[in-house]
Amino acid sequence: MAAIGGSGTTILQQIEMATLPSQQGLNTALLSKTSPLLRVLQEAAKRETGSPIRAHVRYNRNATQWYQGSEQLAATRTLALSADDAQTGTSQFAQVEYGWKNLSVNVLISEDQLVENSALSINDLLSINDISSIPERDRNTIFGVFNREVELMADDMSNGMATALCNFASAGAFGTSADHNASNAINSVFSLLDKGSFGGLAANGLGQFTDDGLLNLWMVANSSGGITGSSTNKWQARLAEVGHSALDAAVEDNLSKQLLGTALHDTAQGGIDSVDYIFCNPRIYVALEMLLEDQTRRDETMSNIGFNQNMMWNAFGTTIMADPFVPVHSVIGINTKHTYLAIHPALDSQFSGFKTHPDRAVIEGQLKLKAQLVCDDRAKNFWLYLGDDGPYKVGGTITA
Repeated sequence: MAAIGGSGTTILQQIEMATLPSQQGLNTALLSKTSPLLRVLQEAAKRETGSPIRAHVRYNRNATQWYQGSEQLAATRTLALSADDAQTGTSQFAQVEYGWKNLSVNVLISEDQLVENSALSINDLLSINDISSIPERDRNTIFGVFNREVELMADDMSNGMATALCNFASAGAFGTSADHNASNAINSVFSLLDKGSFGGLAANGLGQFTDDGLLNLWMVANSSGGITGSSTNKWQARLAEVGHSALDAAVEDNLSKQLLGTALHDTAQGGIDSVDYIFCNPRIYVALEMLLEDQTRRDETMSNIGFNQNMMWNAFGTTIMADPFVPVHSVIGINTKHTYLAIHPALDSQFSGFKTHPDRAVIEGQLKLKAQLVCDDRAKNFWLYLGDDGPYKVGGTITA
């Protein structure tokens, strides 16, 4: 066995070096293997510093002027930012702010585990100066105990991130100002998508688009008269309550190909800056596969990292993926150019080191992360809400 540690390293430090991956390896171990939404955000995460996290939201165009010959150029510069961070006037940009959130997971090896697997108490282990002095079989047993706990630690942190990202407040919370965030956790994607404030700015804080939006018009056109058109806020995702009781029976609770395409067109607004991923519960995804049969191809990038439940819709180039953390009542579209995970480089999957506890017969350590879900254009994302109760339909067929 190659030497581990050396002069000045404790036995717990030597075990850490032997069982814990390098920083790069640890970051790789934390990449989600169960939630494609989290994995996509992790792969494109931005390392940022400063507190709070600030993002500029462009919601107005700069002034322009057509001119000829020696005509005086009178186009005035649209003010970039006013003195008020959350200004709602005629500037080009507003500023939104997000607070950092901390996540930790504990790894713990009890004295019972050590004694039963290696016949060493905690004091016996701590009295050893060099791990290589332990017989190889016993040494490998100790490494195995610690290594298994480290593997579980990485999986648990990933699970905690995915759960927080997809936290949904409660039935009846769609379309309200409800805060979907779990206690002390990063922003839920549903807080980003719903009608409440986000980044310290109200949904109507930046005014409204001049048109009602395609999903809004779809709701009006398919209702029996109980839904009226309303202007679409600039600082708000595109929404459709497909489970609305005023919708015609043929479309209520039903996810159709037309509706999904309408949502994609609505967020792209006729341009190339569009939703690149759609996430839904596996129960909805299975039916979508049948609905879009012969109209999709495999997203090899996602397949190559293990997420085989994926399909790229040929008509839009958008990848649809099954995510078990997304509630069955929701289909969400995310534009990763405007919605991303911010991670602080000073606390990017940092491990505290193994240490003993003064009042417990354990050796423990903590893995810590400082992160936040950030968005600089909510209107580039969409949320199709299929209703509180179901049964839900895809292409007119009950699926869940």
